[in-house]
Parts: sequence; C-alpha cells; structure tokens
Amino acid sequence: MKVLRHSAAGACLLAAMLLAAGPLAGQDARTRFSQHLGAVHAARTLSVIEAGVRDGLPRGLLIDKAMEGVAKRMAPEVILAAVDTFADELRAAAQVVGPDAEPVALEKAADAMRRGVARALLITLGRDRSDDFAMVVVSLEELLDAGVDPVLAEDLVQYAVSEGLDSDAVLRLPASVKLLARECGGGQSADCWARAAERECARALPSRPCPVQALTEAARSAAERFLLAGSTI
Repeated sequence: MKVLRHSAAGACLLAAMLLAAGPLAGQDARTRFSQHLGAVHAARTLSVIEAGVRDGLPRGLLIDKAMEGVAKRMAPEVILAAVDTFADELRAAAQVVGPDAEPVALEKAADAMRRGVARALLITLGRDRSDDFAMVVVSLEELLDAGVDPVLAEDLVQYAVSEGLDSDAVLRLPASVKLLARECGGGQSADCWARAAERECARALPSRPCPVQALTEAARSAAERFLLAGSTI
C-alpha cells in the first residue's frame, strides 16, 4: 500500500510539473500523461527526470520527450526507456557544448552525436559558434540528409566556420550543394563543377570567402550517392 501511495504521489507531482511546462501546460496534458503511464511508470519517469535536472539538464526537454511518447501512444515502459536514454544523451552533449548551453543547443548537440558527428567538431563549434551553434548543426544535418559524405559534410561546415561565414551563409550551404549535384551530377565534366561552384558562390555567398573546393567535393559525393541509389536530390 505504501508503494502505491508513493507511486501515486509521483504521478501527481509529475502532472503538476506538466502544468508549468510552457507549451505543454494545461489540464489536457496532465490528464493524458497520468492516464497513459499509470502511477508506477509515471513515478519512475519522474525519478529519471529529476535525476537529470539535478545534473543540470533542462527539465522542459525531458518532459517534452515523455509527452512525445504519450502523443505517439507508446507503451509506458518504452516512454520510460526513451526518457532515460535521452537524459544520457543530453549529459553527453553537455560535456561537448558546456553545461550552461541553451536547451536548443544541447538538444542539437545530442542529435548530432546520435548521427555520428565527430565530437571534436562539435566541441569546436560549441566554443567558436556558441551564439548560433544550433543553426550551424542544422546546416550540417541537412548536408547529411542530402547525401553528402559525413567527413566531407563536416569538412565543409568546419571550413565555412573557420572562414567566418555567418549563420545565414552556413544555412545556405545545403541548398548550394543540392543545386550543384543536380546540375553537374551524372557524369558531367570537371568544368561543369568548377563553373557551377563559382556561380553558386557568387549568388549565395557574395562578398564572403567561399569554400569552392569543399563545396564541389560535397556536391559530388551527394550526386554519387543518389546516382547509386537510383533517386534524385
């Protein structure tokens, strides 16, 4: 009976936390969470969240992860495991971007590490581009989604950052890569790649140092990947 009372108290406390969770606030979120997880799993999930908060993790990110599982109607034990895994990923990300990083930067660092992005690069970006870290990582993820070889994608972003490209210019890199790959992929000559890269630099990155070679290599790798897959970019 004591265990049940403790679990029920945990569920109530977590439900109270949901009421103060910004976008998730409201009676509906509290009710859905409590009903879906039940007292025991709600209390265990609360324990994982509170342990993360004691380690300096943003409470809102952990609650959002739990509510994502509720919205997808995942089993309570699956939600608990997902929140626990996510908390560990955020702890690892905090070691890369620092414990005082904004929640969005912490979440993007965790996303990037999950995708296998080099830890050394993320540390560099966290140090040198703390103000727009999340946007730089978004650009890197879009390059990977476009089929760019991971090493070349990382090289392109690192080169762009080292040359001082601002966040808007870095965010334009994936679109430039896709344009080059569509135009010159499929066996076009080296001249095609060179002309297209120079033109794209002039269009997308005027008055900025342009990573022509890195851009071309990234676009070639994307074109080769999609050619082998028989799909289009």
